[in-house]
Amino acid sequence: MQPQEKTVIKKALDVFRRRTRMDAVLLYDKPGAGLYGDGVVRFVHEDKEWEFRVEVKLRVNRATIALMKHQMNFAGNGLLVTEYVNPELAEIMRNQGIPFIDGAGNAFINATPLYIFIKGEKPDKAEKAEPVKRLFKPGGLKLIFALLSNPGMEKATYRDMAKAAKVALGTVDIAITELKELGFLIDLGKKGRQLLNTEQLLRRWVEAYPENLKPKILQERFRTDTRNWWKDIEPSDFGALWGGEIAAAELTGYLKPEKYTVYTDQLIGKLIYRFKFQKDPNGNVEILMPFWAFKWELAEKGLVPPLLIYADLVATGDARAIEAAEIIYDKYIARLVRKDR
Repeated sequence: MQPQEKTVIKKALDVFRRRTRMDAVLLYDKPGAGLYGDGVVRFVHEDKEWEFRVEVKLRVNRATIALMKHQMNFAGNGLLVTEYVNPELAEIMRNQGIPFIDGAGNAFINATPLYIFIKGEKPDKAEKAEPVKRLFKPGGLKLIFALLSNPGMEKATYRDMAKAAKVALGTVDIAITELKELGFLIDLGKKGRQLLNTEQLLRRWVEAYPENLKPKILQERFRTDTRNWWKDIEPSDFGALWGGEIAAAELTGYLKPEKYTVYTDQLIGKLIYRFKFQKDPNGNVEILMPFWAFKWELAEKGLVPPLLIYADLVATGDARAIEAAEIIYDKYIARLVRKDR
């Protein structure tokens, strides 16, 4: 656990004790990647005890919540600890059954007979956030996407990696250095480079993508009231690829899309005219620019790479989209982060 994360959990536990008059103890603190690598918290009230495995996050967004939900479905009782949860996100976590506490005094715990829900508390003052590493800015995120989607690509030349990620050589150099510093990459000499802690790296990428990269590649938003407009056309006829909920519907047959994610680097007028999309900054159709240049398994189906489908789904924070994302993760993504990579 990093020093700033230790500060976050200490403050959150101190505030929780004051607000609830319950005992709350961090039983142990251990480093390491993987699920719930930040210790165990024990809550004590009268003669009863509850234990939760802790995930500390400096900041929380919808993608963080979706990943936590997925993690809890797989590994059981987790507790999200963070600096601050706003009322909207607090409601989402309550509805999805995700326990959390924050440094402002907000909390949700539902472990019969214990029930706590506090929202709307404001932080005393804005904590000075650590600057975002270049690895998690747009160029670095493009490279991580290429590396995670193509096992073994970390052994390639910088030039080949730059081409696959559509970034400059200098970006690759900086990203590789920071991957090493953060424990995500090791240089094995003649055996080449090897990615480490790929599951944790994937989680970091999925959390950072909607805030740090997606806004940069968003071309326009539109609105349509025609639900199944995409079913009877080939995306290739419009130079497009399906992402998000459309791609999930194609792959799983489980989800009925309500939001439509389209990736294209061609003129979008033909698509807009055909389906009479109306420009709307809050619309349910989003047109984005592709940001990769490598081959992938779903290309022939007119779908973006699986990791991007997964990221677009979890970024919604919507329960039905998260369920579809879990299906896609198990079928297409889990093998990308296997231990023997």
